[in-house]
Amino acid sequence: MTRVTCHYCGLPFKVRRVELERKYFCCTGCAMASRVPVDEKGQFPVNSHLITALVAGFLFFNQLLLWLVAELLVRESRMALAVRFFWLAGGAALATWLTLAVLQWKERAARLPDFVFMAFGMVVFGLALRRCPPMPLEMAVANLVLIIWVFRGFLRKRIAG
Repeated sequence: MTRVTCHYCGLPFKVRRVELERKYFCCTGCAMASRVPVDEKGQFPVNSHLITALVAGFLFFNQLLLWLVAELLVRESRMALAVRFFWLAGGAALATWLTLAVLQWKERAARLPDFVFMAFGMVVFGLALRRCPPMPLEMAVANLVLIIWVFRGFLRKRIAG
C-alpha cells in the first residue's frame, strides 16, 4: 500500500495503487468539498454535489422530526397514528442511508472503511426494523454516525494550493 495525501485537506492515507495525475481524497466529504467551487467572495454555485449533500441533511432532519411527532403521539395515547409515524421515520432513515450511499458512489472516494461503516448502518437498521414499530432512536444514531463519517472532511481546513 502506498501513502498519499488528500488533495483537499492534506491528511495522509494509504491506497493500493497510485495513478499519475489522479487526485486522491481521504473521505467523501473532502471529495465533495473540492468539487464545489468557491470564488473570492465566498460564494459558490449550486451543483449536484452540493444538492446531494443537502438532500441527505434534509432527509435526516425529517427522520428526526417524524420520530419526534411519533413520540408526542404516544404521549397522547394515539398509538395507531404513532405507529405510522414510527414507520415513516424508519423510511426516512433508509432514504438518508441510500442518499449517503449514492453520494459516496457519485464522489468515487469511498474506501474499505467507508463500506464497513455503511454496512454497520444497514445492520443497525435491520435490527431496528425487526421490531414493530421500528426503533427510530437506533436508526437516528446510526445515521448521525454515518453522516459524521461521510462528511468528516468538512471538519478539516482546506490546504493552500
